[in-house]
Amino acid sequence: MRNRLAIILVAAALTGGLTACDAVREATSAADSATDKASVCLDAAKLAGFYPDLSNPEQAVKDAEKTAADLQALAEKTGDATLKDALADMSAKVGELGPNSIDPASVTQWAKEKVGAANALTQACL
Repeated sequence: MRNRLAIILVAAALTGGLTACDAVREATSAADSATDKASVCLDAAKLAGFYPDLSNPEQAVKDAEKTAADLQALAEKTGDATLKDALADMSAKVGELGPNSIDPASVTQWAKEKVGAANALTQACL
């Protein structure tokens, strides 16, 4: 009888310990996820501020391509679906800049449209 009671108590303690370990593991995972999201959002905020240098159209196109690729890489890095979509949309918007669209009128219109993508990205990061 004592052996059974001891076995039951040991089993209960082990089960409680495993449950506590699972809770710690879940909390750690949630904290890591939040840190990753914050890190991605900080990088995304820097990239979202991209504005082409109109005095050098050739370099502006290269910079837009690199920025779009960097935004897409961030999208692939995150597990948050809303953030991933917002990053992909911002990448697409920056990627729209090409050799034929680096003039003041086109870039002004592009910048107005980019505000919507930037707002969506900001909301995804909150």
